[in-house]
Amino acid sequence: MRLARFICVVVAIVVINNVYCFGQIPDGYYDPAIGKTGVDLQLSLYGIVSNHTAVSYTPGVWNAFYTTDVKENGEVWDMYSDVPGGNPPYSYTLGTNQCGTSTQEGDCYSREHAFCQSYFNGEAPMFTDLHHIFPVDQYVNATGHNNYPFGVVATADYTSLNGSKRGDCTFPGYTGTAFEPIDEYKGDFARAYFYMATRYQHLIGGWENNIGEADAILNGTSYPAYEVWFLNLLLTWHDDDPVSAKEINRNNAVYAIQNNRNPYVDHPEYVEAVWTPGGLKAEPSNHPTDFVSSAGIPASERIVLEWNDATGAVLPDGYLIMGSNISYDDINNPVDGTQIVDGGLNKNRSYGTENYTFEGLSAITTYYFKIFPYTNAGYAIDYKTDGAIQTTAFATIQGTTVLQPGDIAFIGYQTVNPDKFAFVLLKDVNEFTEIAFTDNAFDGSELLNTEETGVWTVPSGGLNKGTVVVVEGVNVLTGGGTISDGLTGLSQSGDQILAYQGSAANPSFIAGISTTGWIETGAVSSNKSYLPTELELYYTACGFENEVHNGLFTGSLTLSNNTAKSFINSPGSWQRNDLIQPFPTWIFNVGLVTIIDANTTVKRVILGEGEELNVTNGAVLHITGESAPIQ
Repeated sequence: MRLARFICVVVAIVVINNVYCFGQIPDGYYDPAIGKTGVDLQLSLYGIVSNHTAVSYTPGVWNAFYTTDVKENGEVWDMYSDVPGGNPPYSYTLGTNQCGTSTQEGDCYSREHAFCQSYFNGEAPMFTDLHHIFPVDQYVNATGHNNYPFGVVATADYTSLNGSKRGDCTFPGYTGTAFEPIDEYKGDFARAYFYMATRYQHLIGGWENNIGEADAILNGTSYPAYEVWFLNLLLTWHDDDPVSAKEINRNNAVYAIQNNRNPYVDHPEYVEAVWTPGGLKAEPSNHPTDFVSSAGIPASERIVLEWNDATGAVLPDGYLIMGSNISYDDINNPVDGTQIVDGGLNKNRSYGTENYTFEGLSAITTYYFKIFPYTNAGYAIDYKTDGAIQTTAFATIQGTTVLQPGDIAFIGYQTVNPDKFAFVLLKDVNEFTEIAFTDNAFDGSELLNTEETGVWTVPSGGLNKGTVVVVEGVNVLTGGGTISDGLTGLSQSGDQILAYQGSAANPSFIAGISTTGWIETGAVSSNKSYLPTELELYYTACGFENEVHNGLFTGSLTLSNNTAKSFINSPGSWQRNDLIQPFPTWIFNVGLVTIIDANTTVKRVILGEGEELNVTNGAVLHITGESAPIQ
């Protein structure tokens, strides 16, 4: 495939040279460049094209367009509005429609510095060098190109009437905002950039930090001048859009005005001779090894890939990772000469970088990956697709858990310093699930913001139902996880703790406890709170009739999934004392069986299908409210 491309280039050169037989290039003009390559060729060309005759910006550049950028019908040749082979959406008359500002596309044309003037601080002689200044629609110039680098745009946030686009760049190596002209003129702009790096070889190394967009494409050197990604882009555009008669005629017209030429229009082969003097690399000798995948953090949405660099006579320039959430067979091998850009489950990594983390993946999904080493870039990219292609697969886990009222229950509190509380999980909770705990009061419509809130985060791997978590200040003593802030101001005059998910402005309450009972009327305070409507007293929340400084759940630890809420949130199952009581080592067994081995009073009993309630000899169960043996 690559051989065919070189044949096309040679044919193009022959045709162009036939055109030049009409004598547009002065005899001996390029003699100093004969036999040179790389930076030596660039320096020779610099010597040939430097010290040009600079025109004025006004009226010099405007007047130049009458010969450099005019169509056969006398209209302005605007590469941002032209539709080759079709009808442009509008056209301009030289002189009549020129301007500096506009409000919409089609208003007027301006002087476009294809190599943005902000990159070189608008200094002379670059400011009026016609080899990179073109007449284009002013609105597209300002709104589309602006100061953005040229690039490849997959999803545009602005598109001109002829199809030029602005948006996030998808060409490998750059993801910032870029501007993409239509295919028919990409080579024109690429060769203008090669000219600028040559004509101003002595200056371009100092332009990198003039503006952020300049830093994106320039690498701070005189040679090769451009960042690798941008050089690959220019090489690709140069190859895909060969020199046209328009460019040849324009080069001749500019030469007649400022007495220098663009060497890369006259000799397209100079592009590769300067910037790829060693020629193209062969296909990589070998694949990378030990390509493996593992869980990222969080494991519900991230997968980490690792590998060892390929070895051999020809080392890769980079690797292409391709993924699928269907199967390995769903991943088609890349094709030489067609560079796959980053996006979705495709990712390019440079040689020497032996890992990558995919983020934003779907939970409970198996992902399949292949990795392909390659050499070169753009039109010349050469993927290794033979031999044992390295593969790996990994499955993400369930995402964070959305909890419902009663999915946790408080089992202990201590308002005597050090402040402390404990709760038990009544369902399995996935890793990195967050629960907020606050002693702010709820006024019936919203939480106050006068007290403290801490966010507890489930540790990696998640936690099983029955796990007891004890929090003292900013420390998690048992159960695992971390808390951002502790509740260190629990009041011995009465207080409440509410557990919720979401934000304080829009909480989803899941449990609550009040040391002095929930109020139903009157004003709230730091010691008094309404019970949120989604919580039910003695079922998904607990409350006591009078304030006691410390309290512990002392009831049965063998509880069914449905009865656990009722028994734990029943005040009769608690022991309370104004003196500090050591927290016991609670070991819950939450499943299908409830065992009552001491006298117990609850407000309701609800059994789910298959659940049992056993009251041992000598124990009495009092149900003061609802009783439903089967639900």
